[in-house]
Amino acid sequence: MVLQRLGYVARRIVQATALSFALTGIPAFADDHQGLLKATIEMDHQYIPVLYYTAQGDFVASEQAMQDFLSEWQAFLSVNEGYAKDPEWQHFIAVATKMVNTADEQVLSGDLMAASKSLAGIRITLQGLRERNGINDYFLDELHRYHSHMQAIVAAGDTDGMAMSQEAVRTVQKHWAEVWPRWEKIRRHFSQAKFDQEMYNFSDDRLVELKQAVAEEQVALYQLKFALINGDPKRIANAATGLTPGFERTYRAFGDMPFE
Repeated sequence: MVLQRLGYVARRIVQATALSFALTGIPAFADDHQGLLKATIEMDHQYIPVLYYTAQGDFVASEQAMQDFLSEWQAFLSVNEGYAKDPEWQHFIAVATKMVNTADEQVLSGDLMAASKSLAGIRITLQGLRERNGINDYFLDELHRYHSHMQAIVAAGDTDGMAMSQEAVRTVQKHWAEVWPRWEKIRRHFSQAKFDQEMYNFSDDRLVELKQAVAEEQVALYQLKFALINGDPKRIANAATGLTPGFERTYRAFGDMPFE
């Protein structure tokens, strides 16, 4: 109990320090996209594991991953302090910091489902902030934009044993028009050797894993394409829900996590 309490106090200190970073103005890395992107990449190395483990309901792994993420978030904030092009930048960073603190409290209380939702809000907030400021060279944002449409397809195909409605089929068709070209763009990024392996700190083995994951998702998309051509609602539903594994494997490759 004493050790648990000490751990809780230590987290509160990290959170208080992090929020002070988000609300003050210390010039550093001003106008430096590369410095900002590098800090974002390092932060996401720790963010992705805690997002994944909370979604999986893994209490032990979530608690450790949350501690690692809190430490990395503090370093991330110290770099973000110098980005002053956008007068609203620090406001959105402070909003994201509050989400971080909320997620930590939810992990400590054992409410991993709520923590996962809070953590997802961090990604959405930071992605919107980058887009608002014309920062378009962050590869994970391509995955984020794909994911929003993929998620709609998976939800439409998740019929829980019921027959797939025509409305659900139309939803899949609508978002298919978005996911196919988006993943093609992601796939071509690798086939044309545009991926910056050094910046994203990928070992050769990790890069091979990433390419295999991208190919896995491509196969799943082909399965959905053929199902839509066939028109059988059951086949469409199965193919729609089959998009999740390849995407998750691709996204996990950017986190500080073992291969699966």
